[in-house]
Amino acid sequence: MVDTLNVPDLGRLEIVETYAYYDEPVLFSCKNAAGQFYLVVAADENDQYETWLYAKVSIERLNLIRSDIVDLHDAFANTEDGSVFQVRFSYDQTEPITESVQSNQISEDMLPIPGEYLELEIDTLPLLNNAEEIAKSRKQEILNKEIENAIER
Repeated sequence: MVDTLNVPDLGRLEIVETYAYYDEPVLFSCKNAAGQFYLVVAADENDQYETWLYAKVSIERLNLIRSDIVDLHDAFANTEDGSVFQVRFSYDQTEPITESVQSNQISEDMLPIPGEYLELEIDTLPLLNNAEEIAKSRKQEILNKEIENAIER
């Protein structure tokens, strides 16, 4: 297992959301201390190293990916700035090797399958439309203005 958040060329990284997990996060979003977001995927592995792709994304682009408007293939193969960081984590070396690669030059077998989306389940609560439901949801008392006005008369 490699430390995918230890990429000195990208800054100190922390995971924002994990989308796929297999013994470790294999598809996730992260950001560095300067606020730059990355979408990250495990792309390849062999006996010597693991290769990961880090696509720089704006928050707007990340939201399009999260909303299933942009598929995962295009998130890496058609990036906003036209490049992806390909990071190789050697099993016997501590420093990862980072290189910037044109996103349209990445081998198809390293990319997610076209048409594959995050398919996040985002539960939204039903709208509360009467005063009693709203008060219960906020654990507050109800003040019925009509009764208050009638008493004042």
